[in-house]
Amino acid sequence: MAVKRIQTPLFSPKYGPLSGMRVLLAGSIVAGPTVGTLLGDLGAEVIHIERPGTGDVMRLLPPFYEADGKKIGGEFVCVRRNELSVTLNIKSDEGKKIFYELIKQSDIFIENLVWLEERYGIKDGDILRANPKIAIVHVSGYGRPEFGGDPEKCKRGSYDIISQAYSGWCRLASTPEYEVYRLPLYAGDYVTALFGAIGSLAAYINAQKTGEGQVVDTAQFEANARIIEMYHTMYYNLGISRAGEGVHRVFNQQPYGLYKAKDGWVAIGAVGPLTYQRFMKALSDATGINPEDFPYEECSGTPEAINSSKGRELDRILGKYLKNHTREEVEEGFNKYNVPCSRVSTPDDILKDEHWLKRGDIVDVLDLTTGTLVKQIGIVPKFSKTPGKIWKGVTRLGEDTKKVLKGLVGLSEEKLKQLKEKGIIDY
Repeated sequence: MAVKRIQTPLFSPKYGPLSGMRVLLAGSIVAGPTVGTLLGDLGAEVIHIERPGTGDVMRLLPPFYEADGKKIGGEFVCVRRNELSVTLNIKSDEGKKIFYELIKQSDIFIENLVWLEERYGIKDGDILRANPKIAIVHVSGYGRPEFGGDPEKCKRGSYDIISQAYSGWCRLASTPEYEVYRLPLYAGDYVTALFGAIGSLAAYINAQKTGEGQVVDTAQFEANARIIEMYHTMYYNLGISRAGEGVHRVFNQQPYGLYKAKDGWVAIGAVGPLTYQRFMKALSDATGINPEDFPYEECSGTPEAINSSKGRELDRILGKYLKNHTREEVEEGFNKYNVPCSRVSTPDDILKDEHWLKRGDIVDVLDLTTGTLVKQIGIVPKFSKTPGKIWKGVTRLGEDTKKVLKGLVGLSEEKLKQLKEKGIIDY
């Protein structure tokens, strides 16, 4: 007998291109839950299942954001929003029953719990039997064995740093000073989340057309490898390694890199002969040099040209000009000739930058734990007819448990009370 679908959205406002989609999320830290956050920004109703008592581990990680004697993980409060928090012990039999009832009301299920079947006894086949149209999105470090690979390696745990290391990213990002280099914050996790979001939406669209759900396997190392694919393919096919070239410049184009100006750093990029010609006009206008003295073929395009006497002289002239001019002067001078150029922004720069502010890219969001506003990055991307929205800041642990389980599962007040007393839920 078909389960009656309860209208979506039921708990969140109607907004964005994904309005009408319900997402069930079980996981913690960054990669998996961020898939849900991305979908929630665009209108999906996202329900996050958290463990009673502790919740998402990221809630507990320092540094803490504190106000009025209350505190929450500083990273958690910065990145999680537009989600409903439901506490549920899915290891228990009663918790599993409730979980499958929520599955029946969802379009997408995202998890990065690690060892979902081994630890929790939850199988893809059981999920698809409960809801044949659901898209199941697994997020893990090494992928699931049914999609190939070494089954033992698939069992390994992972974090952002593990994904950066195993994919090769740490080697690619190396410098002449450091043989390996970690990209700060959670670059690998966010890349994984983006691929997870693409995969979940593709599976959802296919299910709407065919009536058939499926499993999406999102491995961190593969997502990272896809982003740095030129590093791998250039080595395999051309024998060229891009590792260790440095953090400021690339090996085959000039100018293309980070340069020191009078009051900070700027980025300048001139790729190919045509942009290089515009760059030379801009530099000539600023310094009086003759562009014909520095032809592209003799100063850029190859490592040999860049390291030639003319190539090094051009770099010296550019460096001298930059050190005597502010970032704003440099930006205006090169962009006037359509040469891509930007200051290296600091957080303070951004708060004063009208472009960021007028696009709504820095927003104040109410944190529901401390009751104070926190600054966050706004909605990306923008939509002309169905814009995304931040309707809810980071929610208190278990805040939405009662209303979600009443509204979607049909549990009574008395039943909720019993489940709380057993430690299966909390609110």
